[in-house]
Amino acid sequence: MLNSLHISILLAVLSSLFSCSAEQEPPIPPTRHFTDPAFKAYADQEFAVYDPAEGVNKQIYKFNAELDEYILLPVVNSYIFITPKFVRTGISNFFLNVGEVTNFANSVLQINIRKADITLIRFAVNTTAGLLGTFDIATSIGLNRQTEDFGKTLGHWGAGPGAYIVLPLLGPSNVRDTVGKIVDYGTFVFIIPKHIQNSGPYEVVAYGLQPIDLRYSNSFRYYSYGSPFEYEFVRYISTQLRTAQIEKEKKE
Repeated sequence: MLNSLHISILLAVLSSLFSCSAEQEPPIPPTRHFTDPAFKAYADQEFAVYDPAEGVNKQIYKFNAELDEYILLPVVNSYIFITPKFVRTGISNFFLNVGEVTNFANSVLQINIRKADITLIRFAVNTTAGLLGTFDIATSIGLNRQTEDFGKTLGHWGAGPGAYIVLPLLGPSNVRDTVGKIVDYGTFVFIIPKHIQNSGPYEVVAYGLQPIDLRYSNSFRYYSYGSPFEYEFVRYISTQLRTAQIEKEKKE
Protein backbone atom coordinates (compact mmCIF):
# COMPACT_ATOMS: atom_id res chain seq x y z
CA MET A 1 0.00 0.00 0.00
CA LEU A 2 1.38 3.42 -0.94
CA ASN A 3 1.82 5.89 1.91
CA SER A 4 1.93 9.69 1.55
CA LEU A 5 5.71 9.73 0.97
CA HIS A 6 5.42 7.13 -1.83
CA ILE A 7 2.65 9.15 -3.48
CA SER A 8 4.56 12.42 -3.19
CA ILE A 9 7.72 10.94 -4.67
CA LEU A 10 5.86 9.18 -7.48
CA LEU A 11 4.19 12.46 -8.40
CA ALA A 12 7.59 14.17 -8.39
CA VAL A 13 9.00 11.58 -10.79
CA LEU A 14 6.00 11.76 -13.11
CA SER A 15 6.16 15.55 -13.02
CA SER A 16 9.80 15.48 -14.14
CA LEU A 17 8.92 13.12 -17.00
CA PHE A 18 6.21 15.38 -18.39
CA SER A 19 7.75 18.76 -17.57
CA CYS A 20 9.19 19.42 -21.02
CA SER A 21 5.98 18.64 -22.89
CA ALA A 22 3.53 20.16 -20.42
CA GLU A 23 5.31 23.44 -19.57
CA GLN A 24 6.95 26.19 -21.55
CA GLU A 25 9.50 26.97 -18.85
CA PRO A 26 12.73 24.94 -18.58
CA PRO A 27 12.43 21.87 -16.30
CA ILE A 28 13.72 22.00 -12.74
CA PRO A 29 17.39 20.98 -12.66
CA PRO A 30 17.67 17.35 -11.58
CA THR A 31 20.03 18.17 -8.71
CA ARG A 32 17.19 19.93 -6.91
CA HIS A 33 15.24 16.69 -6.81
CA PHE A 34 18.06 14.50 -5.60
CA THR A 35 19.31 16.92 -2.98
CA ASP A 36 15.96 16.64 -1.19
CA PRO A 37 16.80 14.26 1.72
CA ALA A 38 13.39 12.59 1.63
CA PHE A 39 13.63 11.95 -2.12
CA LYS A 40 17.21 10.72 -1.91
CA ALA A 41 16.36 8.30 0.89
CA TYR A 42 13.36 7.06 -1.06
CA ALA A 43 15.38 6.67 -4.26
CA ASP A 44 18.12 4.77 -2.46
CA GLN A 45 15.65 2.37 -0.86
CA GLU A 46 12.78 2.03 -3.34
CA PHE A 47 14.19 2.81 -6.77
CA ALA A 48 17.46 0.98 -6.28
CA VAL A 49 18.27 -1.49 -9.08
CA TYR A 50 21.52 -3.44 -9.14
CA ASP A 51 23.27 -1.84 -12.09
CA PRO A 52 27.06 -2.26 -11.69
CA ALA A 53 27.68 -1.49 -15.38
CA GLU A 54 25.59 1.68 -15.36
CA GLY A 55 28.09 3.70 -17.38
CA VAL A 56 28.24 1.13 -20.18
CA ASN A 57 24.49 0.54 -20.01
CA LYS A 58 23.80 4.25 -20.45
CA GLN A 59 26.01 4.33 -23.52
CA ILE A 60 24.16 1.35 -25.01
CA TYR A 61 20.85 3.02 -24.13
CA LYS A 62 21.98 6.12 -26.03
CA PHE A 63 23.13 3.97 -28.96
CA ASN A 64 19.73 2.23 -29.05
CA ALA A 65 17.96 5.59 -28.98
CA GLU A 66 19.98 6.95 -31.92
CA LEU A 67 19.61 3.72 -33.89
CA ASP A 68 15.88 3.88 -33.25
CA GLU A 69 15.58 7.50 -34.34
CA TYR A 70 17.69 7.38 -37.49
CA ILE A 71 17.10 3.84 -38.78
CA LEU A 72 14.39 1.77 -37.11
CA LEU A 73 11.59 4.32 -36.83
CA PRO A 74 12.01 5.62 -40.40
CA VAL A 75 11.78 2.01 -41.62
CA VAL A 76 8.71 1.41 -39.46
CA ASN A 77 7.08 4.62 -40.71
CA SER A 78 7.67 3.52 -44.29
CA TYR A 79 6.25 0.10 -43.44
CA ILE A 80 3.11 1.76 -42.05
CA PHE A 81 2.83 4.01 -45.11
CA ILE A 82 2.98 1.25 -47.72
CA THR A 83 1.19 -1.54 -45.83
CA PRO A 84 -2.55 -1.59 -45.05
CA LYS A 85 -3.43 -2.06 -41.38
CA PHE A 86 -5.12 -5.44 -41.91
CA VAL A 87 -1.93 -6.71 -43.54
CA ARG A 88 0.21 -5.47 -40.64
CA THR A 89 -2.18 -7.13 -38.19
CA GLY A 90 -1.96 -10.40 -40.09
CA ILE A 91 1.84 -10.27 -40.10
CA SER A 92 1.93 -9.58 -36.34
CA ASN A 93 -0.48 -12.46 -35.74
CA PHE A 94 1.68 -14.77 -37.86
CA PHE A 95 4.80 -14.07 -35.81
CA LEU A 96 2.88 -14.40 -32.54
CA ASN A 97 1.66 -17.78 -33.73
CA VAL A 98 5.21 -18.87 -34.54
CA GLY A 99 6.15 -17.78 -31.01
CA GLU A 100 3.71 -20.32 -29.57
CA VAL A 101 6.53 -22.87 -29.94
CA THR A 102 8.50 -21.02 -27.25
CA ASN A 103 5.38 -20.50 -25.14
CA PHE A 104 4.60 -24.22 -25.23
CA ALA A 105 8.14 -25.37 -24.46
CA ASN A 106 8.44 -23.09 -21.43
CA SER A 107 4.97 -23.98 -20.15
CA VAL A 108 6.11 -27.60 -20.15
CA LEU A 109 9.37 -26.71 -18.41
CA GLN A 110 7.35 -24.94 -15.73
CA ILE A 111 5.15 -28.04 -15.43
CA ASN A 112 2.10 -25.91 -16.12
CA ILE A 113 -0.11 -28.35 -18.01
CA ARG A 114 -3.03 -25.93 -18.29
CA LYS A 115 -0.93 -23.32 -20.11
CA ALA A 116 0.72 -25.96 -22.27
CA ASP A 117 -2.69 -27.33 -23.32
CA ILE A 118 -4.07 -23.88 -24.12
CA THR A 119 -0.96 -22.99 -26.14
CA LEU A 120 -1.04 -26.23 -28.11
CA ILE A 121 -4.73 -25.81 -28.95
CA ARG A 122 -4.15 -22.15 -29.88
CA PHE A 123 -1.38 -23.12 -32.25
CA ALA A 124 -3.49 -25.85 -33.88
CA VAL A 125 -6.54 -23.60 -34.29
CA ASN A 126 -4.68 -20.53 -35.57
CA THR A 127 -2.40 -22.49 -37.89
CA THR A 128 -5.36 -24.20 -39.56
CA ALA A 129 -8.53 -22.10 -39.28
CA GLY A 130 -6.45 -18.95 -38.86
CA LEU A 131 -4.48 -19.48 -42.08
CA LEU A 132 -0.99 -20.01 -40.61
CA GLY A 133 -1.80 -17.68 -37.74
CA THR A 134 -2.58 -14.58 -39.76
CA PHE A 135 -5.99 -14.58 -38.05
CA ASP A 136 -6.15 -15.01 -34.27
CA ILE A 137 -9.21 -17.24 -34.15
CA ALA A 138 -8.18 -18.80 -30.82
CA THR A 139 -8.44 -15.56 -28.85
CA SER A 140 -11.89 -14.87 -30.28
CA ILE A 141 -13.13 -18.19 -28.83
CA GLY A 142 -11.64 -17.55 -25.40
CA LEU A 143 -8.21 -19.17 -25.70
CA ASN A 144 -5.96 -16.32 -24.59
CA ARG A 145 -2.27 -16.32 -25.44
CA GLN A 146 0.05 -17.62 -22.70
CA THR A 147 3.25 -15.59 -23.07
CA GLU A 148 6.23 -17.56 -21.75
CA ASP A 149 10.01 -17.48 -22.14
CA PHE A 150 13.01 -19.18 -20.61
CA GLY A 151 13.77 -16.16 -18.44
CA LYS A 152 10.36 -16.65 -16.81
CA THR A 153 11.08 -20.36 -16.48
CA LEU A 154 14.34 -19.65 -14.66
CA GLY A 155 12.52 -17.20 -12.40
CA HIS A 156 9.76 -19.75 -11.80
CA TRP A 157 12.34 -22.16 -10.40
CA GLY A 158 13.93 -19.55 -8.17
CA ALA A 159 16.72 -17.96 -10.24
CA GLY A 160 17.36 -14.33 -9.30
CA PRO A 161 17.53 -11.59 -11.94
CA GLY A 162 21.20 -10.71 -11.47
CA ALA A 163 22.58 -7.39 -12.65
CA TYR A 164 20.59 -5.03 -14.84
CA ILE A 165 21.72 -5.01 -18.47
CA VAL A 166 20.82 -2.89 -21.49
CA LEU A 167 21.16 -5.02 -24.61
CA PRO A 168 21.96 -3.54 -28.02
CA LEU A 169 18.72 -3.31 -30.03
CA LEU A 170 16.76 -5.33 -27.45
CA GLY A 171 16.86 -2.82 -24.60
CA PRO A 172 16.33 -3.42 -20.85
CA SER A 173 17.16 -6.87 -19.50
CA ASN A 174 19.15 -8.61 -16.77
CA VAL A 175 21.54 -11.54 -16.54
CA ARG A 176 18.78 -14.13 -16.07
CA ASP A 177 16.63 -12.86 -18.93
CA THR A 178 19.62 -12.47 -21.25
CA VAL A 179 20.44 -16.14 -20.72
CA GLY A 180 16.77 -16.87 -21.32
CA LYS A 181 16.78 -15.01 -24.64
CA ILE A 182 19.83 -16.96 -25.81
CA VAL A 183 18.26 -20.29 -24.87
CA ASP A 184 14.92 -19.44 -26.49
CA TYR A 185 16.61 -18.34 -29.70
CA GLY A 186 18.90 -21.38 -29.77
CA THR A 187 15.99 -23.74 -29.16
CA PHE A 188 13.87 -22.15 -31.88
CA VAL A 189 16.69 -22.28 -34.42
CA PHE A 190 17.46 -25.88 -33.45
CA ILE A 191 13.95 -27.13 -34.29
CA ILE A 192 13.82 -25.46 -37.71
CA PRO A 193 15.25 -27.66 -40.49
CA LYS A 194 18.49 -26.42 -41.97
CA HIS A 195 17.17 -26.34 -45.52
CA ILE A 196 14.46 -23.91 -44.41
CA GLN A 197 16.91 -21.70 -42.51
CA ASN A 198 19.14 -21.48 -45.55
CA SER A 199 16.32 -20.49 -47.89
CA GLY A 200 15.94 -16.95 -49.17
CA PRO A 201 12.33 -16.47 -48.01
CA TYR A 202 13.19 -17.53 -44.46
CA GLU A 203 16.08 -15.08 -44.28
CA VAL A 204 13.88 -12.24 -45.54
CA VAL A 205 11.16 -13.03 -43.01
CA ALA A 206 13.39 -13.80 -40.01
CA TYR A 207 15.97 -11.07 -40.43
CA GLY A 208 13.96 -8.44 -42.29
CA LEU A 209 10.23 -8.52 -41.70
CA GLN A 210 10.19 -9.84 -38.14
CA PRO A 211 12.46 -7.11 -36.65
CA ILE A 212 10.31 -4.48 -38.38
CA ASP A 213 7.15 -6.05 -36.97
CA LEU A 214 8.66 -6.19 -33.47
CA ARG A 215 9.46 -2.48 -33.53
CA TYR A 216 6.10 -1.67 -35.10
CA SER A 217 4.32 -3.54 -32.29
CA ASN A 218 6.20 -1.68 -29.55
CA SER A 219 4.81 1.79 -28.80
CA PHE A 220 7.79 2.90 -26.67
CA ARG A 221 9.66 5.95 -27.97
CA TYR A 222 13.01 7.07 -26.58
CA TYR A 223 13.18 10.52 -24.95
CA SER A 224 9.53 11.16 -25.72
CA TYR A 225 9.13 13.17 -22.49
CA GLY A 226 12.49 14.94 -22.49
CA SER A 227 13.18 13.90 -18.91
CA PRO A 228 16.74 13.81 -17.53
CA PHE A 229 15.67 10.74 -15.52
CA GLU A 230 14.44 8.57 -18.39
CA TYR A 231 17.18 5.96 -18.06
CA GLU A 232 16.56 5.54 -14.33
CA PHE A 233 12.79 5.52 -14.80
CA VAL A 234 12.88 2.91 -17.59
CA ARG A 235 15.31 0.80 -15.56
CA TYR A 236 13.03 0.85 -12.52
CA ILE A 237 9.75 0.28 -14.37
CA SER A 238 11.10 -2.53 -16.57
CA THR A 239 12.60 -4.25 -13.52
CA GLN A 240 9.39 -3.96 -11.50
CA LEU A 241 7.22 -5.20 -14.37
CA ARG A 242 9.46 -8.20 -14.89
CA THR A 243 9.47 -8.97 -11.16
CA ALA A 244 5.67 -8.85 -11.15
CA GLN A 245 5.54 -11.24 -14.11
CA ILE A 246 7.84 -13.72 -12.38
CA GLU A 247 5.86 -13.57 -9.14
CA LYS A 248 2.66 -14.16 -11.06
CA GLU A 249 4.21 -17.19 -12.76
CA LYS A 250 5.09 -18.73 -9.38
CA LYS A 251 1.47 -18.47 -8.22
CA GLU A 252 -0.09 -20.03 -11.32
